[in-house]
Amino acid sequence: MENNYNLEGEDFNGEGNEEGASKIEEYFDDENSLKEKVTDKLKLLYLLTEIDKKLADIEEEKGDLPDRIDSLTESIKKYEERISENKNTLEIINSEIRKIKKESKSYEEKANKLDEEKYNVRNNKEYDMKTKQIDEYLEILERNEKSLKEKDSLKETLEAETSSLEKNLEDCNVERDKCIEELEALNEEFRDEEKEHNSKREEILKNIDSEIKSLYERINSSFKGEAIAIVRKGNCSGCYNSIPPQRVIEIRMAHEIYTCQSCGRILIDESLIE
Repeated sequence: MENNYNLEGEDFNGEGNEEGASKIEEYFDDENSLKEKVTDKLKLLYLLTEIDKKLADIEEEKGDLPDRIDSLTESIKKYEERISENKNTLEIINSEIRKIKKESKSYEEKANKLDEEKYNVRNNKEYDMKTKQIDEYLEILERNEKSLKEKDSLKETLEAETSSLEKNLEDCNVERDKCIEELEALNEEFRDEEKEHNSKREEILKNIDSEIKSLYERINSSFKGEAIAIVRKGNCSGCYNSIPPQRVIEIRMAHEIYTCQSCGRILIDESLIE
């Protein structure tokens, strides 16, 4: 069946046609504008990751010095706490030892005095009482002697442990001071370069909206200087996993920002960096 179209009032060379053409042009202008905006963002992110690569290289030059310093500082803190605890315990033990010795001396004097007095008693009852009292004092002296041996043993153990801890503390302090000295030298060497890179980084970040910036920083925290991956021959340059063909086309069209489904990096088309 033939389709009948009412062409009445349609002016293909007039105002109606111009209006239709204008809308079509406006649509494509909007599409191109959107693409340009996303493309600009991706280019900025690529510039940002280039700077972060250089900063990551500098951090690599410093090696594990910052982490080593942190680890040594933590060890030093633990050693100092253990040493302080041991010394406090030793003070308590020494105080208890002095107290026991003083008590033992007092009971020993009392026992000796009673031992002398028992020969001057008037009857057996007095003798038995003094002898019983002496035996009680001797039992206390025996218990105190046993307690002193235990405390002396604990004191000896704590003193040996404290001495070892103090040696370890000294070694850690020496090593940390050395690491700090090396790190300060490297910081001085790269100070100007780092300052320049960080300045450029801040300028770029000013032109990136907060949502994209947060996305980038989160990814960059995992992949230092490698938050952006290039799509080459349908593969992610970061993890080398393949990307679905439809997604490759969408990435090339650059209507929005995409991340790799495998590694999570932000993906950009190779044409953007040529």
